[in-house]
Amino acid sequence: MKSFTALLRREYWEHRGAFLKTPIIMGIVSGISLILLYLTTEQIDLKLNSGQFAELGSQAVSQFKSSEIQFVIDVMMLFSASIYHFVLFIILFFYLLGSLYDDRKDGSILFWKSLPVSDTQTVLSKLATVVIVAPLIFTFGLIISHLIFFILMSIILLIYGINPFTFMWLNINFVSNWGAFLLGCFIQALWAMPIYGWLLLASSFSKRRPFLLAVFGPLTAWFVWYWYNALTNLDVLQVGLFKSILFALAKAASPFTSGISFTGEEIDGFDPTQQTGAEVINSMIAGLNESSLFYGVIFAAVAIALSIYVRRFRNTT
Repeated sequence: MKSFTALLRREYWEHRGAFLKTPIIMGIVSGISLILLYLTTEQIDLKLNSGQFAELGSQAVSQFKSSEIQFVIDVMMLFSASIYHFVLFIILFFYLLGSLYDDRKDGSILFWKSLPVSDTQTVLSKLATVVIVAPLIFTFGLIISHLIFFILMSIILLIYGINPFTFMWLNINFVSNWGAFLLGCFIQALWAMPIYGWLLLASSFSKRRPFLLAVFGPLTAWFVWYWYNALTNLDVLQVGLFKSILFALAKAASPFTSGISFTGEEIDGFDPTQQTGAEVINSMIAGLNESSLFYGVIFAAVAIALSIYVRRFRNTT
């Protein structure tokens, strides 16, 4: 257990820039964007309306109901969370792509294999990093980013003579929105498990450029499968499976799409205009009943087992 914990710490220290700094930088960028938006609006208002529009706007905003303010804040937090989910997926994609290839490329695999650490522990530590460690760190970064944004927003509200505590802070559903993001990270990991398993296998097997094997391998298989079905007139199966693949990929990139159907119909009571943190959580949990998720986990287990086997006998590129 100590060796496995040490492996997790190694992954954190080697990739903390991507896991921790990325969401914080995104929060800083959103904060700077908010400041620039305020300064730009202020300058335009002063030139065109002598500052009267801002005064009228602050009076109108102060008349909003608490439920309306909560809805706007929920939408903003959930929208930003979906972007963070997508960025996390991209980071983990490239992390796994080089996870078992890079140490073969630089020869450090010989050092790690000289330690009392099994190949199974090494591969599973990579998987645990993307499933548990990275989501927890990213959630912490998201919380800091949101707090930075709300503090800057509070300053702007004070400038307009609005009490930020009663107007904004009391209407923020921290638990449900941040909880939705954290739960979404774990559900995202479940939907992305076949992708994660395939990336580990490609990283362990590829002699050069694992990106080509990881991306063009499935594309080639899909191309052959597509034209086979097209030539044999299995259009119904082709379209249905294609939509299922798109649906699974969408939920792997952001689990907040769990209530979206590619058929154009709503499922699980999904209404994108009425989503709060609690409703998004229920939608994501309801999406776990799909059989494609179960088959994806089985594929991932096979791919991970093959990754362990290949790493056991491959020490160089």
